[in-house]
Amino acid sequence: METRYEVIWNLTPRPRERTPCHSGRIPATLQLTVGPCYRYCCGVPLGVMSAIKRGTIFDYVGRSWALLGQALPPYWLGVMMVLLFAVMLNWLPSGRKGDWTHYVLPAVTLGWGAASGMLRLTRSAMLEVLDSEYIKLARAKGVGNNWIIWKHALKNAIIAPLTFSGLLLGGLMTGTVITETVFSWPGLGRLAVQAVYNNDFPVLTGVVLLVTVIYLSVNLLTDVLYALVDPRIRLN
Repeated sequence: METRYEVIWNLTPRPRERTPCHSGRIPATLQLTVGPCYRYCCGVPLGVMSAIKRGTIFDYVGRSWALLGQALPPYWLGVMMVLLFAVMLNWLPSGRKGDWTHYVLPAVTLGWGAASGMLRLTRSAMLEVLDSEYIKLARAKGVGNNWIIWKHALKNAIIAPLTFSGLLLGGLMTGTVITETVFSWPGLGRLAVQAVYNNDFPVLTGVVLLVTVIYLSVNLLTDVLYALVDPRIRLN
């Protein structure tokens, strides 16, 4: 039986069908990439608290957690989490897309390293700001500690984590290739791997181009946010 082919708008010759090869892949990858937003919810507050309580048990535990998160390779962490939580304990599903339980292991695997880097960078920036002269002057004037930390110190220390967050997106988009392969997640990363195996270079080119556009757009948005966070920076 003869199979009819046509070039559809996903840039690759495929058997005649109405569904592009990337249909559903982009939302799946965005869900997996937005999922590790807990790097901000965890990394920034923990970095602030670690700077405030430096030298205490909380500081040592936070830095150890961050060091461990940055030291473990994502592919090894993903496999170990599948073996522990899916195979041995049977608490969570091992992969594929489904309800919220299917997001836990991929999101933690993808976001632990990012949250760890955010914690260490926020802590370092906060320590530098807290030792500055205007913070000492505010304390001498009797300004409340919470107001100093969350209003003055964090506002000036957030520039470095904000820059790091823009760079992290490139790492997260690259990490989705490994994470989606380990957890059989139907996203752009797995599509790129399948395109390599099938020598489907037009699809691979399209995925790389799309990731590049997303990465540049996020970095542009980061530059715009500078002006909102720091009034000394103006957009020309």
